[in-house]
Amino acid sequence: MAEQTLGDFYGSCDAMHREFYSVLIREWEELGLSWSWSGRAIALGSNSVIRDEMLILFRLQPGESIYPAAISIDTDAWRERLGQEETDIFLRDIKAVPGLEHKQHENIFSIVDAGHLSGPTQQRLRDMIKHLGFRIPELTAR
Repeated sequence: MAEQTLGDFYGSCDAMHREFYSVLIREWEELGLSWSWSGRAIALGSNSVIRDEMLILFRLQPGESIYPAAISIDTDAWRERLGQEETDIFLRDIKAVPGLEHKQHENIFSIVDAGHLSGPTQQRLRDMIKHLGFRIPELTAR
């Protein structure tokens, strides 16, 4: 099987998500954080020297067929690694963003069709994600 590229991932996204995800991934890398493939999705995370693994914080999914594009969060993993309080604060703040659609299915919280949000709302969402990324060293050192 041929190795996947970011171009392949972007090619599976609609134009609006291609733009949104490409900016988000670039900003994530600028924070010194990492990304990797996670099935057909891109996982944004932070490499852990202590555990020799990547802490996956967000999965960027391109959407397909009847399923919309989504940014998914494994809330159980967040609670285990970041704590209940940090997880609850982030989710509460995300839910408070006007116009943002979200869904919860068991332990997976999804932000739906982020690429179709207004420019200011996309910026607010990216800022919230980057702020968490910036704090990851502090949060995982506890």
